[in-house]
Parts: sequence; C-alpha cells; structure tokens
Amino acid sequence: MNYDVLIIGGGIAGMESSLTLGDMGYKVLLVEKEASIGGKMVLLSKVFPTLDCASCISTPKMASTAHHPNITVATSSEIAEIVKQDKGGFLVTFIKKSTFVNSAACTGCGECERACTVARIDPFNFGLTAHRAIHIPFPQAVPKKAVMVREGTSPCSFTCPAGVKAHGYVSLVRSGKYEEAFHLHMEDAPLPGSLSRACYAPCEGECTRGKLEGAVSIRAIKRFMVDYYYQRHPEPEYTAPDTIADKKVAVVGSGPAGLSAAYHLARRGYRVTIFESAPLPGGMLRYGIPAYRLPNNVVDRDIRNVTALGVSLKTNAPISSLAHLGEQGFDATFLAVGTMEGMKMSVDGENLDGVTDCMTFLKQANSSNGIDLSGKTVMVIGGGNAAIDPARMAIRLGAEKVVIQYRRSRTEMPAHDWEISAALEEGVELQVLKTPKRFIGSNGRLEAVESLTMKLGEPDDSGRRRPIPVDGSEQSIPVDLVILAIGLKPSTSPFAGELDLNRNGTIKVNEETLQTSRAAVFAGGDAVTGPSMIVSAIGQGKRAAFYIDLYLKGETLDGIIFDNRLPAVTTASVLSRFPSGNGDNGSGHDQILPVVGMATPRPPLSKRNPVEKRELPAGEQIKNMSEVELPITEEEARYSAGRCLDCGICSECQQCVKACPAHAIDFNMRDEERTVEAKSVIISTGFNLFDAHLKPTYGYGKYPNVITAMQMDRILAPTRPYNHVIRPSDGKAPDNIAYVLCTGSRDSTVDSPLCSRVCCMYSIKQAQLIMGALPLADITIYYIDIRTFGKGYDEFYQQARGMGISFVKGKVALINEIENGNLDVQYENIEGGGGLKHMEHDLVVLSTGFSPNIDYVHMFKNSKLALDPFAYVQEIDEDINPGKTSINGVFVAGAASAPRDIPDSILHAGAAVAQTAAYIERIRAGR
Repeated sequence: MNYDVLIIGGGIAGMESSLTLGDMGYKVLLVEKEASIGGKMVLLSKVFPTLDCASCISTPKMASTAHHPNITVATSSEIAEIVKQDKGGFLVTFIKKSTFVNSAACTGCGECERACTVARIDPFNFGLTAHRAIHIPFPQAVPKKAVMVREGTSPCSFTCPAGVKAHGYVSLVRSGKYEEAFHLHMEDAPLPGSLSRACYAPCEGECTRGKLEGAVSIRAIKRFMVDYYYQRHPEPEYTAPDTIADKKVAVVGSGPAGLSAAYHLARRGYRVTIFESAPLPGGMLRYGIPAYRLPNNVVDRDIRNVTALGVSLKTNAPISSLAHLGEQGFDATFLAVGTMEGMKMSVDGENLDGVTDCMTFLKQANSSNGIDLSGKTVMVIGGGNAAIDPARMAIRLGAEKVVIQYRRSRTEMPAHDWEISAALEEGVELQVLKTPKRFIGSNGRLEAVESLTMKLGEPDDSGRRRPIPVDGSEQSIPVDLVILAIGLKPSTSPFAGELDLNRNGTIKVNEETLQTSRAAVFAGGDAVTGPSMIVSAIGQGKRAAFYIDLYLKGETLDGIIFDNRLPAVTTASVLSRFPSGNGDNGSGHDQILPVVGMATPRPPLSKRNPVEKRELPAGEQIKNMSEVELPITEEEARYSAGRCLDCGICSECQQCVKACPAHAIDFNMRDEERTVEAKSVIISTGFNLFDAHLKPTYGYGKYPNVITAMQMDRILAPTRPYNHVIRPSDGKAPDNIAYVLCTGSRDSTVDSPLCSRVCCMYSIKQAQLIMGALPLADITIYYIDIRTFGKGYDEFYQQARGMGISFVKGKVALINEIENGNLDVQYENIEGGGGLKHMEHDLVVLSTGFSPNIDYVHMFKNSKLALDPFAYVQEIDEDINPGKTSINGVFVAGAASAPRDIPDSILHAGAAVAQTAAYIERIRAGR
C-alpha cells in the first residue's frame, strides 16, 4: 500500500495535519500507538483562556479524522522502522498490536468491561482510578472499541501441563463467581476434584507471589471451588451434545489421560467408548492414590463429568488387540494404559510371598476387600513419591512398624519434602543409605530383608551422588511385607507387535500430535511419558483429542500447533509494577504510561501472608482413610485469591467472551507486521509530561494528597473519575489547595532547563474551575514568575487574581505530610523579605512541565534525525522553513519540536502541512 504521507502520532497536531492534507487530496496514513486518537487534549477539562470544553473541541476533530476518505487510521500501532529509499520516499514497517477484539465486530457496548474480573491502573485517569483488563479506553475514544491488555500468559496458567487457566479461576473466585470458576476449569480439564486434592500444583511453584510471602494457594482455592460446586450439583448440568458425529473413538484406559481425551472428544460430538481392564474406572486416580488424599467419591463425581456427555464406559474389559478395535468399527483409538506395573529389583528372594510392588499393594489396599496389616512390620523400598503413599497407607492399615529404606540420603530423595515430613509425623521410620541385598524367607514366605549400608560417591547422570555399598555392612531386618517402590513401567506389552515401542516400553509417538506408528492410533499419558503427574496426563489427553479430531475430519496434522498461548510473563516484569519490585529506581513509581507520556504512582504491594495449611492431627490421620488435608473456608478462598498479582493482566477468565453480544473477543489474535510506502513523513508524537517523582522533596508517589496538574485536570473534567472534586486519600472535598508551578520546568537539577510555556496558564485555568466547583476553597499558587504570553492570557491571569486566588512568589523547597493527610509546604518567601516559611494545605497540585518524547529517534534506520540541545526534533530553519527536519522528506508538527500549547501546535501543524505538500508536489514534478 502506498501513501503520500505517513503521520506518526494522533494528537492535536497529528489530526490537524491529517485533516488538512486529506482535504488537499493526499492519501494519509496516521499511525497512533494508543487505542484511540486524540492525544492529551481529549484528557483535559477545559482550554484556556476561553474555558471552552476540551472534549467538545477535540472529539469532532477525532471523528472527522477517523471517517475522512483520504485518511487511514492505524491505532494500537507502533512504527518499527523507516528506511529512506534511493528512488525517493520511505519504506515503513509498523506493528499492529493485537487488542484481542475484532474491531469490525465490536459495537463499543462495554458489556465485556462490566464482566471482567481484573482491575488495573487506568492511564486515562492517571492512576486515580482503575479500569478493567478489557475496556473502552475512555468515553470519547475514537475508535470507540474495546481493547484487552495482555502482557502475556500468567506463569501459573502457562506452566500447567493441562493448560488450565489457573489465573482465570482464581480471579473468578476473588470476584465471588464460584460456579463460573468451575466451568472455566472444565473447559480444559474434566477432573477438577481429583486435581484439587492430588495435583502437585506446578502452578504454585511458578507463582510470582511465591517470591514474596509465599505462593497463592491455588490448589486450595480450586478445592473450595470444586466442593462448592459439587455440593450444589451432585450431577453434571449438561448432557450429550445435540449433534453426534458418525465417527467412533475407542479409549483404552480410564485413568486421567483416557478420561480427559474421552471428555474432549465427546464435547466435539464423537461417540466415545472407554475400555477399562479393572472392575472400576479411574486408573491411577482410584488405584494409585490413597483415599486419604483422594476420596473415591470425588473420583466418581469427576468421572460423571465425562460420562454425562454420552461416553460409554466398559469395565473388566481389557484390550489386547488394536486390530480387533478396528474390526469393531472404531475409526480411531487413544491408548492411555498408564504405568500400572511395578518394577523389579532383580535381587535374590524377590519372588517370595510377601514381596510386592507399590501398584499391586495400592490396588489391593484401595479395593473393597482391603488388606489387614495389624501388628505387622512393613518395609518400603524407594525414595520417590511412589514410596510415600504405600508407607502412609500401611500405617492406616494397622501395621505396627513401617520403614522406608532409601539408598541415598534424604537430600537426594526425589519425593516432595512435605510428603516425607508427613510420613515421619505419622510414625514412618526412614532409613537412608540402606538398600536390600536379598530377601530371606522359608517355605516360600518372606521373613527378613538383608540390607547393605551405602555411602555416597561422585554424582551420576541424574546429578545425585552415586550410592556405593560398604563392604561387610550387611544387616538382617525381620519384616512381614516388602513393598518395592523403585519405579513403574507402562502396561504396553500387549501392543508390542502392533506399535513401535521405546526400549523402556513406552509408546513411540509424534511429540506434537501424539500419533503412533499406526495412523489411526494415538497415545498419551504415562504410557508415553513414563510416570508423571496427573495433570500432565490430563494435558496429554486433551492434546490427543485435538489431533484425533483433525485426523477424523481428514485434515492434515502437520504444522498445526496445539498450544498457541502467549509467552509467560516474567517475574521481574510483574514485580517491577510495584514499589518493592525488582527494577525499582527508588522513586516508587511506574514506567511512563504511553497513553499520556507520564509516570503514575504504582499501587503499593501490601504484605499478605498465605493461609496456613490445615490438616487432621497426626494421631487422628492414621485411624482411618479420612482426608488428611482440611478445606479452606469461603473467606479464606477469597482472601487467598485476592493475593494474586494478576501477572498477565488479563486472567483469561473468559467472562468477556460470554458477555460480548457481538462475539468480538478473539484470544487468538496476535501482533501483525505491516509494510507500506510513503512519499513523506510527519512526526507529531507530542511530548511527555515531566515525571514528578524526580522531585522527591515534593512527596509525589509518597503522599496521596500530592497530585499532578494533569490528575487535577481529570478530576475537573466532565468525564472525571469521581463525582465531585475530592482529594484521593479519603474522598474529602479539599478546602485549602496549593499549586506548585515550574515542577520540572526551568530546573537544571533535573536536567529540564526549558520553560514549558503552559504550566502557568493551565494552573490558573484549574484554579478558576475549582473556584466554581468549590466556592469556599482557598487556592494558593506558588510561583517564580507568571508567564502570560498569548492573546488574552494576561487578562485571564488578572481575572484569577480578582477572584481571590492567592499568588505567592516563592520557591517551594519541601512538602511533608502531617496529621489528617494534610501537607506542610515549606517555601522561600521571595517577596516577603526571604526566609523559609510554612503553610498547611489539604491538597497540593504539582504543575509539571514538558519533557521531550524521543520514541521516534530510532525509527529511522539509514538516516539520522537531528535533535536540538534539549532533545526535541530540530527544525533546520525554524523561521524560514518551520517544520523541516534534517532528513529530506521528514517534517515535524506540534510539540515534538518544542513545548507548545494547543493553538501553537495547530499553527505549527499548518506549517508542517505546507512544507509536506510542497515536497510531495516537487516529487510528482520530478524535481
């Protein structure tokens, strides 16, 4: 696409330039990095000296710009580079930032914003209030379309192997939307009850709050959410889809992977049958996890989430032939046979009666018949989580003594430390640096274990120190039962002749699609990965369902990406939003907000300790199979959810999707790179406002009742954040207000020597408006001198004096907060003979000056844009050729070249337009 002019920046100068050039017949591309054009003028209350409504002036111009036939407006866009071409003109690359809203469909109704569960600082109101993660930028925005703020995927959600949106359901619980939180979880994983009890919660390991007082209790919040829902809905609220496909899918195995795949396939309308070899469904959930961690009734309720969709579940139905499934009319098969077989040690006596593996033991213990270990001695061999569960189960089954033997030290044990501690508290004995040499028995029955003492040598391939037997350290220990928990292997041997297997017995698959060597057969879960977490198996089932769906539709699997999430937000970037975070520069303020070019106070990061985990007393735990971990209360759940830092900003709670009547929300949108050609360029990027934090003696960002003049302009504006003129700390109407002029102007101590030219006048404007809103308020303006250089400006100043506004010639040195949030202003009394004086005010407004906006400097890749000594764009001949820069064909308009008020910016834009039009005509004429 070719344009006559590229205009960078959609403020008053950019719009004026666009409209004038468009009216002259030139094709204009206006690129604005924010979601709306209008710049800073639309944020103001009134303009001086006429006190006309700023919005009333700017919004018609915004609408005219957006609807002009010769102007293309690209909002939410940033210039990546501008290359001057040898043939003339410029090659421009810009990035169209994703707003995650289809602007063509969005009607600007605001329903999404009302449904959103995440609040963030509102840059339109300069941090005085919050807006939602999805919002319309401001009431007069052009285009008036919703935009969603997503800095990435929150670490908790990103790290979940099943893709469960942990941040989403946490934000919903925080908002009291418990059933919505449950439904969100069900979008990704159909076994929330099991996960709320038995998941090892990798999400909590990545939680940014964990770098502070402790991670958000995400799993405990999930349990509250699940229990709340299941108590009110003992049966699922849904049934099978209305439309059922003619394709049939067999799922072999009813563990977490199989149930997950069946659920997601059934939701897509497929007829799914699960084949389970055991008497009851659930696989590892039922037979591999003790009931004191995961009760069977919770597993049963989870499974009903799957069968409610019409999934057929056949138990006592082992499958040994994939070909036979095909003969039965199944169009695809998902193998999820898990790792339900224990591994052997290959030592003498391993076949004695009384030596078993952990899975066999747990199956028996979890069956209806159970096991009686009263008065017996049990030894568990191993150091992983697979060793802890049998040991704690044996205690509950009445064993008199339970010993865990592990060949390395406790430090090297792969089991979670909290699980080891829990076992020790229940009475399990831990023998480290011990390993069985042989099992001793008579008449085929185990009687003792002969163990060796070990010592640790150099680290092996796993990074742990290698255990070395100590010669002559054999010791015989009488035991009644040995449980081998040294590893699990997949139950894949029946399919060895039909599928390619790895050496360890796991199934060979395409890592992305999970398709096996047999095209119609997919596999996942522990049968593919080896022993893993429940949530990982659920994620594999979900992934397999995605690709099985494509396969059954006859679509290609190649190049189709299942996981299209945004990258995870880094911990450092999240903590940098808060004063105590990483990257803090000591001023306690945020990055400059691009919409207004000004830094705003960061919200304080309050200390919130996590809710303490509660369990049954150790003496009570071992008496039966009651759940050890106790649930948190509703109050604790919402408090815990309130600790969330909203790392990714948007939580992906999906409430906006449900609320949007136009179906305009699109989480799959991504940034787009676009390239165009333009004959000329106008820089109209405006200015930044001086960062008041750089004057720490004034207390901005420290004292809530020290605000900037731009914040006061918002308080006074028709679209103000509050219903009345109030001070931020307590909502009190101020009755003694001070203005401090030249904050960041004419001040070499902060490298800002220029006079910004507008601070005096906008402060006088605000003072007059306050007099109208608060007639009894006292207003004091501290100044060095008053500069009223424009038409009617001096009369406006004199009018303010006549209204009773007090002008004190004095340089403010220090502002301190005193009682009731009031402020002590210390200033040099210049007209009163010098000396330091004190004055109390209940609100102080800092009249901040301008700073140059240098965003554009690095856009030009093969040409250098000259700046003046103050870092504004240098005009080569300001008097004769205003607007002309050091690059031929590049011009500057408005406050990008110097501090200017609104009339000056409009006038200067006219000069830039004249220069640009003349340049284009010379190109057309070949001159």
